[in-house]
Amino acid sequence: MKILRMIVIGILIALSSSYILVTISVLSESNTLISGEALLQQIIIATVLGAAIGPLSLLFEAERIPFALQLLSHLIGVTLFVVVAGYFGEWFTHFGIVNVLISEAIIYFIVWTMMYLLQKKDIEQINKMIQKRRGQ
Repeated sequence: MKILRMIVIGILIALSSSYILVTISVLSESNTLISGEALLQQIIIATVLGAAIGPLSLLFEAERIPFALQLLSHLIGVTLFVVVAGYFGEWFTHFGIVNVLISEAIIYFIVWTMMYLLQKKDIEQINKMIQKRRGQ
């Protein structure tokens, strides 16, 4: 069940990111249109990419592996999946590998920041509940 949850979260993040990047791409070049077939191809690629990346987050549950190694392994895995998706989506032809990797880094940073803030909020709530129980 946890793997399914990670897959769904990965797909949602990938589809959101893909939508934003495709929109920016189309808007940045005047008179650029994207066909329905090309858009569907990008949606499929984003869905598969998200489904592949999502379970990688389970690396962070391996308590025996140091966090730095978990993070590095996750980043390498994400980058490998992005490179494969970029190949099939012809992202490198249109944007260049540097721009694709910069986009990946920005998305990675945003997602990690959001996850950090959500976990911090959860920890604060748990600590409040613990202190409340101790006070009773």
